[in-house]
Amino acid sequence: MSFKDESLEKNLRRIVATLLVLITISTFIIVPAYAYEYEIEEPVQCYGVIQASTLNVREAASMDADIITTLSAGQRVRVNWVEPGWVSVAYNNDGLMGYVSADYITVYEGEMPDYSSTGGQAAVDLAMQFLGVPYVWGGTSPSGFDCSGLIYYVYGQLGYSLNRVADDQMKNGIPVSFEELAPGDLVGFGTGGYASHIGMYIGDGKMIHAPHTGDVVKITDITTGYYASRFLGGRRIIY
Repeated sequence: MSFKDESLEKNLRRIVATLLVLITISTFIIVPAYAYEYEIEEPVQCYGVIQASTLNVREAASMDADIITTLSAGQRVRVNWVEPGWVSVAYNNDGLMGYVSADYITVYEGEMPDYSSTGGQAAVDLAMQFLGVPYVWGGTSPSGFDCSGLIYYVYGQLGYSLNRVADDQMKNGIPVSFEELAPGDLVGFGTGGYASHIGMYIGDGKMIHAPHTGDVVKITDITTGYYASRFLGGRRIIY
């Protein structure tokens, strides 16, 4: 081998060695976290409304776990997380945690409403949590309401004892005209002076109510159509 060939071979070896070093170094280069663009998801706040008349709160997600306390229908609790068959809840103001069966609690996304609001708005705020609950004839619980059952339950939760059926509920409180309606007022509908249906005014010409079998608790406009033509009057419970 000539001197020229030896020199060329040495240069090639140096080049290969240099490349191997660069490859090795690049393998261990740490890219700083800020070099990546990513979004951090904010935790989703949730709360739940109890659907069973009495629901056990357990220490762990198991039917064999000890019962800590019980919750009642319509009671609201903060939801920590949901897992198969169970929901972790904070069941009092101190944030004490336990588990309830997922079959008997409806979970809603968002902050738990504050029902410390005053006047009729407190009734509206509570009633709105039952949107989508099925109509059940004779129903007076979050598992199912009829029209007067929804009113009876909501005001009962706020400490007011109302009559049970629609026409009798139109004797509770004080009368108000359509023009005087305010959130939380009862609105009665029917013919011949008899209230066969009742709802709760929420403002802006609308009411929340449980319409009829096959339907669910929902919001309906009362300024036109069927309900406008059968409006009998309003009653104010909180005044």
